[in-house]
Amino acid sequence: MKRKNYLLLFVLILFLLSCFGNKQNATINASDLLKDEEQSSSNLPLSIEDIKKIIRETEEEYLRRYNADIAFIEKANFGIPGGDNWIVRLSNRTLLVYVINNNKIDKEYNFTSFNHEEYSNFNIMQNIPGTRIDSSTSSFGDYNNDGIDEMFVYGFYGRAFEIVIRGYDVEKDDFTVYCEIPFEIIDPDNGPAPVEFTTYRGMYGFKVFFFQYDVAGGPDWVPDPNLKNGKWIFYTWDAEKREYIEVGEVVDE
Repeated sequence: MKRKNYLLLFVLILFLLSCFGNKQNATINASDLLKDEEQSSSNLPLSIEDIKKIIRETEEEYLRRYNADIAFIEKANFGIPGGDNWIVRLSNRTLLVYVINNNKIDKEYNFTSFNHEEYSNFNIMQNIPGTRIDSSTSSFGDYNNDGIDEMFVYGFYGRAFEIVIRGYDVEKDDFTVYCEIPFEIIDPDNGPAPVEFTTYRGMYGFKVFFFQYDVAGGPDWVPDPNLKNGKWIFYTWDAEKREYIEVGEVVDE
């Protein structure tokens, strides 16, 4: 009789241990599934609204101080390592490039932008390829065909009007200037645009309606005429120098 009782007790213990083990395994499996689900969701690409939220939370004090908000946002590829590259224009004209990784801003680059309507009624951006940034005189795209985006700007600095193209430099960990070329708007009402990307003599680049103002050098100063003023000058990308170089005046052939 005792042997039978012992046998029943032994079977009961095995049953209880089995139940406990299954319960523990189920708990572990559920925990693993939850972790996998959290990890999977964290790896999902962020939407533009997610990115806006990250920027607004990070820049909350700045946005409140200048009563500004995000007017334009777009993903770009400037070749900046460490995360996704996003270009943003705020309603106060501030132009920013962010590197966002793991739901936080790792790097930030700040630029000046200009409103188109203050300088021309004619759309001077119409011949600029890439993505125009809001209603500004800036755009971004792969202008030198190296697979990486650059930033194009019509810059209006007092009397100095300049075309500026910038690209990211890995060694400097900053944007560097590829060209600064003075220009003039021929007719702000009827155009044409002062820059046109085109192919000239087998070279791809852009032509600029060149005009450089002289800076007065004193009461006896006599300006030297700039022979390029009022002419269309062509520029092309030099991959070795990593800058745009002047080819010469565009001549109809």
